[in-house]
Amino acid sequence: MEAFERLYVVSDLHLGGAPGCQIFDQGPLLAATIRSLPALTGGRIALVLNGDIVDFLAAPGARYFDPEGAVSKLDAIRADPAFAPVFDALADYLGAPHCTLVLALGNHDVELALPDVQERLLMHATGDDPAKRGRVRLATDGTGWACTVGGRRALCVHGNEVDEWNVVEPDELRRQVTALRQGAEPPPWSPNAGTRLVIDVMNQVKQRYPLVDLLKPERVPVVAVLLALDPSQAGKARNLAGLIGRYAKDKARMATGFLSSEPEGTDAELAALLERAKPEPVQAAGESWVTRAQTAFVREQAPQQIVRKIHEEGDDERYLGWGGLFLDKLLGRRDPQENLREALQGYLADNRSFDLAAVDDTFQRLDSRVAPTVDYLIAGHTHLARALGRTSGPGFYFNSGTWARLIRLTPPLLASAAAFEPVYRAFSAGRLKALDDTADLVRRIPTVVAIELHDREVIAALRVAVPVADGVRLDLLPESRFASPAAPR
Repeated sequence: MEAFERLYVVSDLHLGGAPGCQIFDQGPLLAATIRSLPALTGGRIALVLNGDIVDFLAAPGARYFDPEGAVSKLDAIRADPAFAPVFDALADYLGAPHCTLVLALGNHDVELALPDVQERLLMHATGDDPAKRGRVRLATDGTGWACTVGGRRALCVHGNEVDEWNVVEPDELRRQVTALRQGAEPPPWSPNAGTRLVIDVMNQVKQRYPLVDLLKPERVPVVAVLLALDPSQAGKARNLAGLIGRYAKDKARMATGFLSSEPEGTDAELAALLERAKPEPVQAAGESWVTRAQTAFVREQAPQQIVRKIHEEGDDERYLGWGGLFLDKLLGRRDPQENLREALQGYLADNRSFDLAAVDDTFQRLDSRVAPTVDYLIAGHTHLARALGRTSGPGFYFNSGTWARLIRLTPPLLASAAAFEPVYRAFSAGRLKALDDTADLVRRIPTVVAIELHDREVIAALRVAVPVADGVRLDLLPESRFASPAAPR
């Protein structure tokens, strides 16, 4: 295992997409951040791009998995002025003998595991300089990447490995790579449920409503906003035949250790596994409204049927919040804006998505599966930064967040009809620029996980890149700082 004195991790850049639809727009700042690292003193440095480096699923004409077109898509990303500064900065960074670059796999850039795509990525990052290539590590087999800092063990994984919607099966990917190396026809690719959702539904929806890529948390608020603006978008779920089945299959196989091979046994035994892996009951207030409304749209039930069913169930809130939102839309009332505001206000009242210390599913699942001997467990995938102690051992967990845009609906934005009106107008406009131009709506939080050896102490923290006159400054988030003595050598 390689040893370093400084480790820096960023993830979920999502370089890609057509102009006007690119959720990453911080190329100069990221380039300046990368170029600032070689000047740091104190030993060897590793920079990890921890998954979803590029976004093949956002490319025009995106496919579930595209061995034939991935190289040309990568070339287009490299040539795009929005992203070119990042590749140029990586080449400069690798010019320093004490700097190592790690490129890890995510669920939006699975094709980076393919030999031809890797070769092209290396060419874009290093040119034909063999010394620079020797400083690159590829972590594309789905197991993550490990090293030590000050003698303490760090493990970087993307995080989709514990997400039944977006898990990538290592054996299936290996079979693709084997076939391509041998000049054989690759076997058919079976996309996970999340990839199907992106290609079959979300790419169409976000052409009209780009907010779906940015709004956090995702589940209820996104569906509610789409329903308020255009119920036909929520109704596109009818295109998802087979998606839930794939989700349930992956959930069962993850829960029972079968992910890397087809489960053996009878159909009854497999059915029993799927039964055990049913999604947990919904707990969030109002979410049952979303579930019922979406199901109704999928089944194309008449509004009268839905209203009658709601009335029979006797829900006390059927004229306010979620209920009002749905009834307004179903009965053809003109202005759902206030009901949407009230619904979001209620749902997000106690939401902790942007709380660095909030315990989420990704943390819990990774923490329970990764050995307690890992001192620093680092993930991405959720786009939400985290810094908290591990529960299975004395170490620490970080999520490196994202450098893509985020939307956070704060209490002031939802406090009144007047405050929410520009937000609703921006959502309706259907353009990223309209979202950007709305005050306090879009956030850019360029977080970096930094683990550094200082004398005999290892300091681990989240830092935020801030542009300054002479480059960039990495500001510490004090609540994320954890100090540990360096391990004895």
